[in-house]
Amino acid sequence: MNSLPIGVFDSGIGGLTVVNAIQERLPNEDIVYVGDTARVPYGSRSPGTVIDYATQIATYLEHLGVKEILIACNTASAVALEAVAARTSLPVSGVITPGAEAALRLSGSAPIGVIATRATITSDAYRTAIHDIDPAAEVVSVSTPLLVPLIEEDCMDEPFTPDILQHYFEPTRLHACDTLILGCTHYPLLADQIAMVFGKPVVDTPTATALTLAESLAQRGARNESEKTGSLSVLLTDDADRSLGIVSRRLGVRVTETRRIALSELAAPETRTPDPRSA
Repeated sequence: MNSLPIGVFDSGIGGLTVVNAIQERLPNEDIVYVGDTARVPYGSRSPGTVIDYATQIATYLEHLGVKEILIACNTASAVALEAVAARTSLPVSGVITPGAEAALRLSGSAPIGVIATRATITSDAYRTAIHDIDPAAEVVSVSTPLLVPLIEEDCMDEPFTPDILQHYFEPTRLHACDTLILGCTHYPLLADQIAMVFGKPVVDTPTATALTLAESLAQRGARNESEKTGSLSVLLTDDADRSLGIVSRRLGVRVTETRRIALSELAAPETRTPDPRSA
């Protein structure tokens, strides 16, 4: 048993879609979530910059005393996971491999589609993860940069939203795919609308990620076996009350506390005494 919290981070508040899935499947686990809202989005930044940001946050979470780090950001998972794992002594996982595995379970003989930010698509991380499992699988990847602002502005149910989605689907080969990966943690908030336009299965990456995390914790004997409902501390590097409200309202995420942290805290986290709950 290990009652230390799980550390989760994203460039903004989209990673709370993954946190929601963790709360559903691991309701007794405490979670510390860092949303780097001062530097969102990561999708338009260089790989070197994303690696710097991701390693800063991972180091901060390790000093807070978490037992595992989950990168709930597709861009950071794609370009920074190895660097983060090398920087910390904790187990580190991301969202790419669980999503790829789930897509292959759903897919038949048709191509697998991926929609994501430019950085994630450019990294080819999903294609690589899929080909590591099935080298013969065909992957159609499309950058969809307008979707995050659409979600952040709470426009998911607007009449023009299907037209924006069609803007990405019609001129591409996505309609030839039989499965679609939503390669950004914001996108599950738009999953119903995307599914209506796509008309075929959409991969539930948050659930796949939560199940992979649960398996990792169980294998290491690190599950929190308390009967108490776990807490969620949301730490943001800038004000994001409106965005957080959108996500909380649509997902029903149980937030225990929300507070702002300075970027300087990420750059030079304080050294903390290890939490005795790790025993």
